[in-house]
Amino acid sequence: MKKSAFLLLPFLLMLFACQSKQGPAKTDKASGDKKPSETFVVEGDQKLKVSESDDVKHPSKETKESSTLFHRGLELIQAQNYEEGISYLNRALETDPENSRILFNRGYAYYSMKKYDEALADFMHTLKINSSDTMALLYSGLTKYYKNDFQGSFQDYSNAILKSKGFSKAYYNRGISRGQMKDYKGAVEDFTKAIIIDPNYPEAYFNRGLANFFKRDSVNACIDWTRASLMGSANAQKALDIYCKNVKIQ
Repeated sequence: MKKSAFLLLPFLLMLFACQSKQGPAKTDKASGDKKPSETFVVEGDQKLKVSESDDVKHPSKETKESSTLFHRGLELIQAQNYEEGISYLNRALETDPENSRILFNRGYAYYSMKKYDEALADFMHTLKINSSDTMALLYSGLTKYYKNDFQGSFQDYSNAILKSKGFSKAYYNRGISRGQMKDYKGAVEDFTKAIIIDPNYPEAYFNRGLANFFKRDSVNACIDWTRASLMGSANAQKALDIYCKNVKIQ
């Protein structure tokens, strides 16, 4: 099933289907996110893990080198110089092959380059090291979504939700996956949960309206599009202009 098959409203760009900049929500935090983020900020400034036998106050020469390579790689990735950033992370992994942060950020670089197979391999490796990493679960779900594995993305988002109850982006993205699988009722439920966590979430209102529209609930669809439009969503206003002219909203 292709994502484009779900584009029933021809003019809308940010529906359940993915667009390069308007697909599933990205985030820079795993929980407590107050505003939707359009651009992911790669996680950096986290100390690399060292084994119990290492002297934390006096790291080895190899650990110092790995840390330097890691942070230089992050700088390049943040500057969207993904290929060079990956080369630095590859070198860091030579001395620290089980460092989940290095693996995750390399996966993010691959993801940004749309090299989804390589990205997924790194996210899965990250989760093998730390199964509770909600960011890795989110991006594993995003990667599977872009590979048309909607059930797989649904499962990853569900796991992220279980491990981080206030993760509005995970609810939002799970709603999108449910929409692709034509589970419109479930999609409405997930968008509603995303809105409860983050009331200022126009994309969630817009897509909940779309799910309601596909459920043939035009009244609630138009109510949601009205709310999204008031929050500045141009697509919601277009939906109102075309599909809500004759819908009576009390």
